[in-house]
Amino acid sequence: MKLGVDLSIQDELASFSPRYYYQGKEVEPFSFFASHSGMSFVRLRLWHNPYDEEGNPYGGGGNDLPCFLRLAKKANAAGMKVLLDFHFSDFWVDPSRQTPPKAWRGLDFEGTLGALKRYVEETLQILVKEGIDLVAIQTGNEITNGFIFPHGRIWEDCENSGGFAGFSRLFTAAYEVCKRYYPKAKVICHLEHSGDFAMQDHFFSRLRELGTPYDVIGESYYPYWHGNLAQFEDSISRLKAKFGKEIWVVEAGYEYAKSHVPGHQSDFDTSLPEFVPGNLDGRVPFPLTQKGQADYFRYFLSLCHRIGVGAVTYWEPAWIERPGQGWAMPAGQHYCGLEPSIAYNDWGNETLFDFDGNATEAIDVFTQAFVDAL
Repeated sequence: MKLGVDLSIQDELASFSPRYYYQGKEVEPFSFFASHSGMSFVRLRLWHNPYDEEGNPYGGGGNDLPCFLRLAKKANAAGMKVLLDFHFSDFWVDPSRQTPPKAWRGLDFEGTLGALKRYVEETLQILVKEGIDLVAIQTGNEITNGFIFPHGRIWEDCENSGGFAGFSRLFTAAYEVCKRYYPKAKVICHLEHSGDFAMQDHFFSRLRELGTPYDVIGESYYPYWHGNLAQFEDSISRLKAKFGKEIWVVEAGYEYAKSHVPGHQSDFDTSLPEFVPGNLDGRVPFPLTQKGQADYFRYFLSLCHRIGVGAVTYWEPAWIERPGQGWAMPAGQHYCGLEPSIAYNDWGNETLFDFDGNATEAIDVFTQAFVDAL
């Protein structure tokens, strides 16, 4: 089982001077995860143009192509390959929001299809020229409802939606370009709600009916949002048996504290029965402590190894809390249709370094899991 790490925030975060420590010694994330934790690849997101019309940055990592190249070269220099995560948007996307790049606004389906092909081709041409070593490519991020709305939205009863047929044409076009430039890189179709087999079965059955090509089923899995561990195991096992595809968990994480702001209360109502620590059928199966985080990943990585998951990626383990740095700048919030306000880093309690930059107990679980999987 491969282990990976998403470090997409690191280029922007560097200007806030974060410092990281393992057993009292300062470390650099890329080389540390490669040498200590045995991570074989780095997952990096790519946004089309994360700036507004006046040139104001959206923030959240500033992950345009120059940023991607800087991070990818650091990963390759540390001995890790790169998983390229195309968002096909100018900023964050997820199942509820798949906004096409500003440059593609107003295009009809055929125009969008052409723009997608050119963008993927131009990007990969540059990566090949720069010598970037890719292990895999995500053609879309958390595309449970499709991508590049409305043309790639899978809702067939929705006005202006391309439905599964439109989605399939777009996805296939991106797949074919990826294989032309990186034939050995695995192309990943990335969903979330990984504990919901019925939803996943419907999605991938439709892709099979349409002959849509992909190499790997990619999943996000956070138990508090995507189902308990038993549901995850059942869904992944059934997906492997039915579709015969390799499955990677391309996003995973678990909280080590009850709030992303030191001293504040939990983001969850932990009085609810499903949040009782130690209940493996609950959405928070282990306490939200450093020991709980380590115990969770000891269990989760062992489970993934046992059921044949091909890779597990920890999402943004080094996105530690720094004053003034968060998920978006004012321009980015405006892009998302929000009134500008303080945009916190709400991931500060889900990293593998604590609020002071010290490695959490879970760091060492990943090392052992890697050794066991060889």
